[in-house]
Amino acid sequence: MVIAPGPSRRAQGWILAVVTAGLAATLAAGIPPLAKVAIVVVLALAAVRDARRHAWQEGPGAVSRFTVYLSGRMEVELAEGRRLDGRLAEGSFVAPWLTIVRWRPDGARLDRTILVAPDAVEAGDFRRLRILLRCASGVKHRV
Repeated sequence: MVIAPGPSRRAQGWILAVVTAGLAATLAAGIPPLAKVAIVVVLALAAVRDARRHAWQEGPGAVSRFTVYLSGRMEVELAEGRRLDGRLAEGSFVAPWLTIVRWRPDGARLDRTILVAPDAVEAGDFRRLRILLRCASGVKHRV
């Protein structure tokens, strides 16, 4: 199954909500002002990076298209044009309001994730992806 996620307003909203909560907690915390400034800067930079990658589907690490096979194999094409092959990893999250595909590129030590919001793909493709992730061989998923 080939999925080509597009921009997502839901992902933008989630990122904004999480960053806002983090900023509010930082500003309310009883920590030195210099530490607050450092945390606010890091949160802002992380928000921009994540929004580019997951909400707007652009920038380093953004996924422009991926293919998931029932065997658990994956092919991932990044926005910068690189293509990676790998396998589904244990721990993907499948829900009607969000799907997170956890996978590991061949030869890599760490897993990667692909966030798929329902408004980033066609409804039928989103449903088929969720079903495929639940059925993929040899992979345990959180449901």
